[in-house]
Amino acid sequence: MHSGRITLMAALAVAGLCSCAPTGKSVAQELPVSQQAVPDSIDLATRYARISEFIGTEKYGEGGQTVLAVAYKALSEKHAAGEGQLVGLEDLWAHSLQEGLALFNRPDALWGKTSAEETADMIGQTTIGPWQMTISNVRHVYGKPYGVEPQWSDTEIYTYCRDRPEIQAKMIIDYIQLSYETFGRRSPYAIQRYFWLDPFVKGEIGQSSDWTRSVLAKPPPGGSWKDLTPAMKADTGFYAKQVLLGTSYTDSGLLFWLYVTGDTQAVRETLRTWRDQKRVVVASEGSSTETGVTIAGTHYVLSNEPGGFAVQEDDIIYYGEYPEINQAIRGIVREVASEERNDS
Repeated sequence: MHSGRITLMAALAVAGLCSCAPTGKSVAQELPVSQQAVPDSIDLATRYARISEFIGTEKYGEGGQTVLAVAYKALSEKHAAGEGQLVGLEDLWAHSLQEGLALFNRPDALWGKTSAEETADMIGQTTIGPWQMTISNVRHVYGKPYGVEPQWSDTEIYTYCRDRPEIQAKMIIDYIQLSYETFGRRSPYAIQRYFWLDPFVKGEIGQSSDWTRSVLAKPPPGGSWKDLTPAMKADTGFYAKQVLLGTSYTDSGLLFWLYVTGDTQAVRETLRTWRDQKRVVVASEGSSTETGVTIAGTHYVLSNEPGGFAVQEDDIIYYGEYPEINQAIRGIVREVASEERNDS
């Protein structure tokens, strides 16, 4: 996305996401003991306090603090119930910035619906709140545990979710948790699933040589999302990498916020995950479905081919307002790059 325009994304795209739970085995990679995630050494309250103090109200206004507080409360309740254990506050916060930053200081719109025209959604969807969940996902999957009835009208669902921000946060926690369980915590494919996984794996979106380009294809003059060609869709930026490292309008990303909360170990673990990630492919028709995972009719299999996702020092191009953080993360990138790869 470009600075100065609305920064909403077509999150949780129905064509790329499931209206049912994935079936089959996880395609998350097995990591050696030295690289497995360890229990969080920084408690959730501390993470919340550090982000809240860092952002104040000048950077994102009162709306930023509101979204952060809702995310913290929802995640606290989830963790207390033994749920959403792979999801961190930094995940929720980074995604809210990527998806709904333009809504933060629009109280009348923050928790309500946004149209496909506003979001430039490539398949014409309407979404809800700062995490931009689609109405279909709310109706058919993620809203059920929180009282949403599938027979409700769109207006009834929008109103119900608008009036219950904490439910929006909990649905997103459930979504991210499932992505991490399926593809690995903070892995490229897990993060990409938030936006649109199937066409990315097939090479139909996110294939620009410049990962920083907008993830949303621009229709021809006078046209709409219906006029997008396959070439236009393919020549777009890499959503997952933008969530991880930032964009020109967020000037931050998941690694940035993990550093802010003091979790440099998580920064290292995430960089190792991206470095060692093998390529995930779509299984050919008629092939065995005993391995891999099926989501919305698409069967994904972990191949033995390198994924090519390793983060390079030159990828750390944002955080200009915080040069010390930029340099610190660059140092961790160099450190991880110098380690022996896990190609097992």
